[in-house]
Amino acid sequence: MTEPELNSNEMAKKRTEMAEHRTGLSDHRTDLSEHRTDLSEHRTSLSEKRTEMGEVRSSLATMRSHLANERTHLAYMRTGISLISFGITINRFAWFLIDNKTMSRYGHSFLHDTKDLGIGMVFLGSAMLIWSLFNYRKTADAITNNNYTPSHRSVLAFTLALILVGVASTVWLILS
Repeated sequence: MTEPELNSNEMAKKRTEMAEHRTGLSDHRTDLSEHRTDLSEHRTSLSEKRTEMGEVRSSLATMRSHLANERTHLAYMRTGISLISFGITINRFAWFLIDNKTMSRYGHSFLHDTKDLGIGMVFLGSAMLIWSLFNYRKTADAITNNNYTPSHRSVLAFTLALILVGVASTVWLILS
């Protein structure tokens, strides 16, 4: 073979090698593209699962909020029942002492005041039970509708009412 023919054969061989290499690269690119597609589908699947988990978490958070609302309601009920029970006990004990005339004349007026204090505690406990029921319903509806805002006024009103009762009781105890 002459030199130009050799170069021509070598060049054809090189072209064939390059074509095979390009074919190999093209196959590799196709494999990479398929792999990217698989990864994309996997990411989509993960995203859907995250969305489902977010919905479950949101549902659980709502359930926890409702359970906390119920616990708060039960705490108010326990407090209201305690006030009513203690008020009845004070009232009945004062009536018992008045009926048995075990106190002196000065103590007699003290017992009437104590009897009224018991009635006041029963009234306060009943008011707390009623308020607790309305507050529970209002909060439950707000949680369900996803628009809950704390009721600062009711907390302030009850706190001030109890402070007033405490101050009045202290003054009454000092003056009696």
